Amino acid sequence: MSFRKRSEVVNTRGPGLQNARGPTQDSIQNARGIPANTRGMPVNARSPVPARGPQLNTSRGRNVPSLNNNNPSFRGRLSQRMSNMNINDDSNSHLNNHPGIRPSPATSQLTTSTGCNDLDSLLGHMGLPLGNSLLIEEIGTTDFNSVLCKLFASQGIIHNRLKNGNSQQESNTHVIVLSLNKMWGKELPGTYKGSKKDIKKQNIANEQSKISVSNLNEQSSTPSRYKDLKIAWRYGLKDEIGQKNSKSTNQDSTEYKDYNHQFDITSRLIPTPTSDEITYIPTNIPVSSILTQLTNAIDKNPTKLIRIIIPSLMHPSMYSPNYFKLTEIIPLLHGIKSIIKQNESRCVLLASCFTNLLQSSISSSKLLLNQIQSIFDSIVLLEPFQQEMIQLLEKSYKTQPNKIQHGLIHILKLPAFSEKGEMCVSRSEYAFRNGRKNFEIEEWGIPVEDVEEDENKDNNVDSSASNIGNPNNKPKKSTKVDLEF
Repeated sequence: MSFRKRSEVVNTRGPGLQNARGPTQDSIQNARGIPANTRGMPVNARSPVPARGPQLNTSRGRNVPSLNNNNPSFRGRLSQRMSNMNINDDSNSHLNNHPGIRPSPATSQLTTSTGCNDLDSLLGHMGLPLGNSLLIEEIGTTDFNSVLCKLFASQGIIHNRLKNGNSQQESNTHVIVLSLNKMWGKELPGTYKGSKKDIKKQNIANEQSKISVSNLNEQSSTPSRYKDLKIAWRYGLKDEIGQKNSKSTNQDSTEYKDYNHQFDITSRLIPTPTSDEITYIPTNIPVSSILTQLTNAIDKNPTKLIRIIIPSLMHPSMYSPNYFKLTEIIPLLHGIKSIIKQNESRCVLLASCFTNLLQSSISSSKLLLNQIQSIFDSIVLLEPFQQEMIQLLEKSYKTQPNKIQHGLIHILKLPAFSEKGEMCVSRSEYAFRNGRKNFEIEEWGIPVEDVEEDENKDNNVDSSASNIGNPNNKPKKSTKVDLEF
């Protein structure tokens, strides 16, 4: 056992042999690069670590600027670059207070109304999300899809004519129509003002709301809740209770009161839309010209919500035979979709087509229809009833003709949901009815014809005739036994 000191060298034969046995004590370092002879330093102390990776050689080439924030030249250039960047979009700030835009209750995306309240709820977002497209297909020779297109355009014109809080009319919506018919805007329906009785009541209420001596005397003598009493006092209280119960269900209507409107299909929008409100793009020109005119129309209205409408897509009376080829119609629809995605914060698209025309036009109709469907974000199919079904509904709703449906509505794709991979296809679950007040969509149920009531009526008629022939006017004894199950 040796009692030598630790600092004393064991073998001093020469430098060559010493290096052969191992490194000296001074050259020994630990894993962190700290020399072993620094015994007085704390354990966690670190020595300067050399920079990792390739070193910048500033001796040749251009000088690399210092990334120190205290450098005044660097801070000046950074502030100049930030000022040149357009961080805030002015168009979005204008659309925040748009009366026709609200967040989706499902995905919180900004949506706009289609002009039909039932169709808004059917899409799952209470409207059509901005930057999305909707295709309305129809089977047969009817023209129900044109009603939805006109409601979509009328809703945009009504939004554009609304006044802001300063009682000033501010343009906020522009409609673009791809059609040869430049008189299409004159066929738009007007808002529903109510029946004749409702109009009279509204006029009377407006007159009573005016301040006058007679109106003040009537208000002081009779409370307002007793004015509508006709038969009993209960009716007035029922109206008040109904209004209280409807507050919870109509929160959206009060918060977004100008989001959607009810239209009267039998009336017309007065005054008719002007060139500042609607733009027509012909469809008998090349695809590049259509896309150029569409881009220019959108750029002319940088702060407005753009509603693009394509009524009767690929109709033979509006489109040339070249558009029935995949090399013509697909670039057109892809170009329109790309323009919408570039302005997805303020553009929506609604188109309509007839599936029978596409299927009977060319041999590759299924391929053409599938390609068109793949471009749109949402698809709704209208299937009107045949004549036999309509006759059955008329028999079932003899006393209620307003309940007669006109066809079925099928959901093939929904915006945002189908894109995420959700199964949103539903067939024969909803029916539509085109009425004067609104285009209504409701759940479909097969009506039951009341045959038993008709048979009972016939039996009563036969029994009354037999009693008349009986001289004693006594009813005959029934020989049949009624079995009740």
